[in-house]
Amino acid sequence: MRSSVLHRFATELGDGQALGPLRIVLGVLLGHQALTLAGELARFGYFGDAFHASMLPELLVPSPRAYALVLAIRVCLAVMIVLGAWARPALAVSAGLGMWILLLDRNQFHHNRYSLFLYALLAALMPCDRSWRILEPAVPAPRTGPFWAARLAGIQIAIVYLASGGAKLLDPDWRDGLVLGDRVARYGAQAVALGVPQKVVDTLGRADVASAVAKLAITTELVLCVALWLAPTRMIALWWGVWFHLVIQATSKVEGFTVLTLAMYATFVTPDYRARRLRYDPSRWGGKVARALVPLLDWFGRFDLQPWEPDDRKGHSIVVVRRDGVPATGIRAFAMLTRCLPLLFPLWAPVALVASFSRGGDLTVRG
Repeated sequence: MRSSVLHRFATELGDGQALGPLRIVLGVLLGHQALTLAGELARFGYFGDAFHASMLPELLVPSPRAYALVLAIRVCLAVMIVLGAWARPALAVSAGLGMWILLLDRNQFHHNRYSLFLYALLAALMPCDRSWRILEPAVPAPRTGPFWAARLAGIQIAIVYLASGGAKLLDPDWRDGLVLGDRVARYGAQAVALGVPQKVVDTLGRADVASAVAKLAITTELVLCVALWLAPTRMIALWWGVWFHLVIQATSKVEGFTVLTLAMYATFVTPDYRARRLRYDPSRWGGKVARALVPLLDWFGRFDLQPWEPDDRKGHSIVVVRRDGVPATGIRAFAMLTRCLPLLFPLWAPVALVASFSRGGDLTVRG
């Protein structure tokens, strides 16, 4: 049994379409981080000339000019990653340089920065260069590649949730909501500026509410580390995780960790390129909207989009044929769109709940 699991892990192949957007997000985050360090170098000077805690011999600490050159190289590598030019080697080199800088100065260490470099290194081992190649739009053959590194990235996501949730569970100040209440007090103005109603911020700042929300956050992280790996709960876990991180982003200062984690959720996307069919009526308004928007929003390549030919399903703007071959129309078709299109995914659970009361409801359908 164990050898069979290891064999599937080592030999799994998958389509790389869904990993293309992940690669681009990693490239943008790597470039942004390098530019941020370049800005700090210009404003505050070279970190090596001040106090720094290096985990490597001082001989390996570069000169100010060499450090500036490293940052410039990292920016160039980020551009290569985004464009898809030698993207995987660029990811590996960028991750290595980033890790090196963290080892040279522990004062620069943050969990989100370490995670960024680790995920970039794992992405270098994924078929993330099979799609979204801006300089070379044609997808190279074969479309598929080994997926073991994507599974390792998924394991790392689970480890992050387990470590974070476990640490909070063992911390009485976190369990009682003191840490969360302090965070709301410090970043409440930021949340209001982002559109969160002042009454909501004030409510979250109450001791009893902060305690309840803290326990919910701990439970969420501990549940996500398992639920993301179970097929029956994966979709619900992904949806809940999206909103969990969006709320954190709105109420806390976490740099790019929210964007990074949500991008890494792409490793849980089933690698089945255009396994669903979407047929639209070009004579109807809804069909015209679907024809225009779905190709723009279908970043993971979930749908084969074609106008339909006359059949017994006249009267519908769109018909979605799921992976199991079952057609969906109306609210059930819209539920499938929210399930598969990343920008609409935050709407999926309530739409799917409504659709579940229709014939052949979609809340638990694995389509």
